[in-house]
Amino acid sequence: MKRWFGFGTTALGAAVLLTASGSVLAQTKGGDVVIAITQAPPSLDAQVTSAQAARNVTLQIYETLYARDENAKPVPELSEEAKISADGKTYVFPIRKGVKFHNGKELDAKDVVASLERYRKVGASASLLSAIDKVTETGPHEVTVTLKDVQSTFLDNLSSPRAPIAIYPAEEAAKPANQINYIGTGPFRFVEYKPDSHVKIARYDGYVPNPKATGRDGLAGKKEVFLDTVTFRFMPEAGARSAAFEAGEVQLLETVEGATAKRLESDKRYVVYKVLPFAFQVIKFNHAQPPTNDVNFRLAVQAALDMEEIMAISYPDINQIDGAWLYPGAPFYTKTGTEKYNQADLNAAKALLAKSGYKGEKLTFIVDNLRANTDTATVVQQRLKDIGVNVELSVADWPTVSKIGFTPNGWQFWAHGYGIEPYEGPASVMAPWVNGTSQLKKDDKIDSLSAALNSAMDEGKRKEIFVEFQKHMYDNAVAMKAGNYGLFQVGTAKLKNFKPYRIPRMWGVWLEP
Repeated sequence: MKRWFGFGTTALGAAVLLTASGSVLAQTKGGDVVIAITQAPPSLDAQVTSAQAARNVTLQIYETLYARDENAKPVPELSEEAKISADGKTYVFPIRKGVKFHNGKELDAKDVVASLERYRKVGASASLLSAIDKVTETGPHEVTVTLKDVQSTFLDNLSSPRAPIAIYPAEEAAKPANQINYIGTGPFRFVEYKPDSHVKIARYDGYVPNPKATGRDGLAGKKEVFLDTVTFRFMPEAGARSAAFEAGEVQLLETVEGATAKRLESDKRYVVYKVLPFAFQVIKFNHAQPPTNDVNFRLAVQAALDMEEIMAISYPDINQIDGAWLYPGAPFYTKTGTEKYNQADLNAAKALLAKSGYKGEKLTFIVDNLRANTDTATVVQQRLKDIGVNVELSVADWPTVSKIGFTPNGWQFWAHGYGIEPYEGPASVMAPWVNGTSQLKKDDKIDSLSAALNSAMDEGKRKEIFVEFQKHMYDNAVAMKAGNYGLFQVGTAKLKNFKPYRIPRMWGVWLEP
């Protein structure tokens, strides 16, 4: 990775960066970039939507008290380092001074208090702040948060990008959901939103970067903007996106299929980027229905499946065979407890199946019509046929399948992606299984591990708890992880210093003439 040691701005609007090797890179300030994304954001009120399409845009406009670094660790953004009381229940946040909103107003404690209180009422992931007892302005640039109980994951929650806990001007935070003016403190300011066409943002010349940051770092770091504007065009059809890109109307494709990426990578006019891992593929069991309520049956399925085969067919061009329930590089990542991953042992599977109560009845595998998910279901269906399990696929659109998948009847298996949770960390990975939400039957072990994780302030202890959770998932085949998958992005070669991440970060990027 290149490290920037300093920069200067010439009279002609070009910036100069000195790399660790001593070479100089010149950047031109200016230029308009168009990014083709697959769908329109449902809202630009960052607090009220967890849609990926919204994050692509809103995390350029708004900022949070804490954000995630390159490895998803919580780090200060609009706050200085938080001061945490000895009992773990009080967090004092010194708010950075001199930060300006896009309307010119200086950020202060009132804005932070109002924004946090609004999120507790209307936030799409309001449960992130459910441990809060009260939020108090304890100085012009200081906010104190008192928790009802110890929550070791509070900074993780505060920095979650899922539905960002964006800081708005107090007068905007007083407004209901989806009725705000789009004013933040981020490196880009809002220009226009046409729901059937595009969102346009522009460089905010009054932006005040974090003085302690030394370079681009995840969703935090030093956010220098060289581009004049960025336009996100909504283009759901893959062929139309590629055609617009090759015609020069678009400078970056949010995602392309593997075949298109392979075709374009041989052309020097383009650069293909791999975003891996972006998510992983999960195969769920319904614990409320036989025979998937039988641990021996679930263990038989787990032993039978060849995860390399599943991933090679479902995501043939961009996958990782990895059984850990977090992404490589994450602070709590470990393979300990994953020894039963990817066994591909039909004999062991048949022996376990014989111990179960399965009598050859037809079982239902629900799946949406995304090709990778139907491919996963088909491979599982064929593999289980080899051990005598009769599986029927039930394919429908995502809204239909997801509704059925959270009811106890009508299915035994369900496959889909699991993306933001592993990025956010152990608590988010565990949360969907707490109170039996995803498996539809309470698992006292998972519930107790989740409670222990949330109350343990010692990081080493939390790591031990997560290892125990991971081992429990495999020892009881609560659900199965098939592997990690990614996506391809393609940019024009004129787009310099772009580095893919969970959103297309457009700070630190410039466009050559």
